[in-house]
Amino acid sequence: MTGDLGHFFSSAGGWFPELPDALRAGLVAGIQCQSMTGGSRVYHLGDLPNGLHAVVAGQVRLVHYPAPGQEQVDMVVKPGHWFGELSVLDGRERPHDAIAGVDARIASVPMPTIAALAAKFPDFWRSLALLHCRHHRLGMREAARVRALPAIARLAAFLAGQFDAAAVRTTQDELAQLVGISRQRLNVLLADLGARGLVATRYGSVNIIDRNGLRAIADNGG
Repeated sequence: MTGDLGHFFSSAGGWFPELPDALRAGLVAGIQCQSMTGGSRVYHLGDLPNGLHAVVAGQVRLVHYPAPGQEQVDMVVKPGHWFGELSVLDGRERPHDAIAGVDARIASVPMPTIAALAAKFPDFWRSLALLHCRHHRLGMREAARVRALPAIARLAAFLAGQFDAAAVRTTQDELAQLVGISRQRLNVLLADLGARGLVATRYGSVNIIDRNGLRAIADNGG
């Protein structure tokens, strides 16, 4: 099984294949696999680090909460990719929830194994820092892409990103600030989305009717 995982992660490209052979073998030997149902947490916001993780099957969403009743997806981790390195590096609490978006298979390397590998391979810390640099650059590119979208696509992307809520509970002033538009412009765009049957506005909330339709607008730029 571990040999199969080593081949799987090497074939996925990215960070893992660039590690020294012995370090890759050590990570694979230390893996503990678990199956998770959609919506369950690999770890919670505020948890102490419980290891380095990778997706074998399914996907994991890394989510934080900029305001009460709101959530923002920082990254969607797909099969073959690793996550959770920041808290492994600094030893501090998790900055987000890691949520299985669908039924998923997760490979985890626990902290004692990480410590043993770092003692044997001091460059392992640099490798983890480079993994975090990859994720940071991806985040910056995605933020730049979203900022360049038309306002209706930015709004649709934000609303579609509220994965676990049927209604986004926020004032229109707060929502306008999040999207970067005026409240008057927001009202026009919400009316447009409502006319398409995608949302329904209520006092203090926006009800999500068709999340896939919102994603299509976000992906297509309008």
